[in-house]
Amino acid sequence: MLTRRGLVLSSLALPLAQALPNAARAAGAPVVAAIKLTDNRVVIDAMLNGRGPYAMVLDTGAIVSGVKASIAQSLGLRKLRDVSLNNRKFPLYAVDDLVLGGQVRQAGVAMFGLEDVGLGGDGLLAAGMVTAVDSELDFERQEWRLYPGGGIDRSAYTRLKSKLRAAGAVAGSQRIEAEIDLGGVTMRPAWDTGMPWLLNLNYQDARKLGLWSDTTPYSPIRQRALGELNLGISRIVRAPTLKIGPAVYENPLIVVRGPWSKLDESVLGLPVIRTLNLSVEPATEGLWVARNGLSPTPTTYNGTGLWVDEARGVVSIAEVGVGSPAAKAGVKAGDVISGVSTIREALGLLNVGPGGTVALKLKRGGQALDTHFSPTAYL
Repeated sequence: MLTRRGLVLSSLALPLAQALPNAARAAGAPVVAAIKLTDNRVVIDAMLNGRGPYAMVLDTGAIVSGVKASIAQSLGLRKLRDVSLNNRKFPLYAVDDLVLGGQVRQAGVAMFGLEDVGLGGDGLLAAGMVTAVDSELDFERQEWRLYPGGGIDRSAYTRLKSKLRAAGAVAGSQRIEAEIDLGGVTMRPAWDTGMPWLLNLNYQDARKLGLWSDTTPYSPIRQRALGELNLGISRIVRAPTLKIGPAVYENPLIVVRGPWSKLDESVLGLPVIRTLNLSVEPATEGLWVARNGLSPTPTTYNGTGLWVDEARGVVSIAEVGVGSPAAKAGVKAGDVISGVSTIREALGLLNVGPGGTVALKLKRGGQALDTHFSPTAYL
């Protein structure tokens, strides 16, 4: 078992410890912890103060670790204080002993108490779990391998231009930023195993590539961040060829953010990261990748091209995607859907089976309209 005291919050950071003796592990061999790869999460079993196991999401986009507040309370974890993050207050709890995958021990961990933020597990582990020690994430074999003495054989890997960077105003884990090529444009997004989209592109790069325009077909979507809605509606679009080291992905579906977004970084997500085994060397801020045998997780989108909102019992069309069946049928933003008063009722009209037809009664100004169209894969 490896004992390590990684960075979670700067006020509680401690130096990296040495590996504990382990008769089953030869000299120079890695410490191997099992991970579980789902379509949109990387999960590792964890014991908190000897209790568990709990399913913790390994999130390389997170700068701080967290656990569901209900679990923290049931375990009687000691509350340290309340901490402000993204204009919200979260309780900060002390975990005296954290054991991951039965192989990696971290003592004196501070974890935020989190609820209703779409964790996909019982808690999350921040990027520092990967970026604080020489390690490999092997998604194909579902292994997290740590090399406390270094010495990883990277002959089968390709090194990318990369750096490790702490993000945001809260001191915490360093995240990976590494170079990719999208349609001939080089960029260095954050690599986030907690993000369910293949690539979340910032507005500036989207405009540069012609992916945010009045003529580019898209499907609208509203994203969440820490349980809160962003200010505007994002777009799912068909992108040009994506290249990551030796790996090539033809015309993937990605998400692009609009001018309303306050975030200036682009983010590479798990649907494509899972196709690459990763090797990290903190001392040089290095990231190496090797294409494995996994395929990207398919991206799905709304085949109607509509996004609807509700206010005071009135359900209206918030956005109509360019090139969508709804747009071709003449539906416009601001149209009110008659006969429904909730989003659930509206979705009941929109979610028809394969080959089905959506029939909507709309109000536009003082005019009543009937419209029919069939959802399709139009991107």
